[in-house]
Amino acid sequence: MVPFKEIYCSDCKLVLARYSTKYFTDSDIHELTRLHHSSHIKNGHVMETRVTE
Repeated sequence: MVPFKEIYCSDCKLVLARYSTKYFTDSDIHELTRLHHSSHIKNGHVMETRVTE
């Protein structure tokens, strides 16, 4: 089973995205988070990256 990294917003209590570690590097995930979830970041929400199986 390939592990996934989830982008989780602690303020909204939502998983915003899941990325397979097989296809995405840490820098890819960071860039995608910055591009696609910038509204959460600009509003001061706390974003976490967590590993799931």
